[in-house]
Amino acid sequence: MPAYNASKYIRLAINSVINQTYDDWELIIVDDGSIDATSEIVKEYLLRDNRIQYYYQENGKQGKARNLAIAKAKGEYLAFLDADDLWLPKKLEEQLYEITNKNVDLVFSNSYIIYDVFEAKENKRMNIPNGVFYSEKDLISFLEGNKIPILTVLVKKEKVIAVGGFTEDLEIQNVEDYHLWLKLLMTDCVFYSSGNVLAEYRVHNDSATTNDRQALDKIPAAFFDLLKQYPSYKIQIRRELKIKFKLFYKRNLFTKSELSIWIKKNTQYLSKLPMSYFYLFFNFLFPTKVTKRFLIYFLNA
Repeated sequence: MPAYNASKYIRLAINSVINQTYDDWELIIVDDGSIDATSEIVKEYLLRDNRIQYYYQENGKQGKARNLAIAKAKGEYLAFLDADDLWLPKKLEEQLYEITNKNVDLVFSNSYIIYDVFEAKENKRMNIPNGVFYSEKDLISFLEGNKIPILTVLVKKEKVIAVGGFTEDLEIQNVEDYHLWLKLLMTDCVFYSSGNVLAEYRVHNDSATTNDRQALDKIPAAFFDLLKQYPSYKIQIRRELKIKFKLFYKRNLFTKSELSIWIKKNTQYLSKLPMSYFYLFFNFLFPTKVTKRFLIYFLNA
């Protein structure tokens, strides 16, 4: 459980782990440089439950915090919970049964969405696919968008370690979980989703993924890293990378300096860096909306 200035919600998150029907768990909390009362709250629980561990690190973002917890974990499986989210009581029990009986590497589920309230709402659920996922067709579907809420995952620890765990690259934080799922699929792991609702995902002003643009900003860097690690999937990744850039340009407004930064990234990620000079010059001469059209219809065609 990574925690950064989480004093408002962390009691609820910890209690949702304590209330699991399966009780042979360890909860590893990594304080990611909090300056509020997070550490004091966690230390209260340390006195009451020896299954809970606490570690502090200077602020290094989610990937680094999760990797520290993985390094400390003793169990065969990993499950993830942010300090502002909740597990429903049978989450671990049901998923341990699934991962062993379905003979898969990772299981995930549906989740309620809550908006700074604590009651699950039947009409607020994530749109999570059901089934078994392992094929190239499934990979292409997952490249189109993240389909796995991290708070609903249970995964074999050895598989996560084999692909290097979560990236700690700051350019990929806020989508480091999506990056990990894709690495696992590209190394022949098998996923399963039952569609059962086993968690509650909280949306609030301070949550890491509240800002959609912030997450969308990170996906091209994540895909570029995957291109370098898994060149055998170059065609599939580049196809989706172009689509991501098109959507990014269509949805956002830019100053000339901001767009210049993205021109450099776009050309680099598509291995067309020499073309950056042309688009940068074009951006210097014309309004950004004109340059964006050229980037959409020519560079990312």
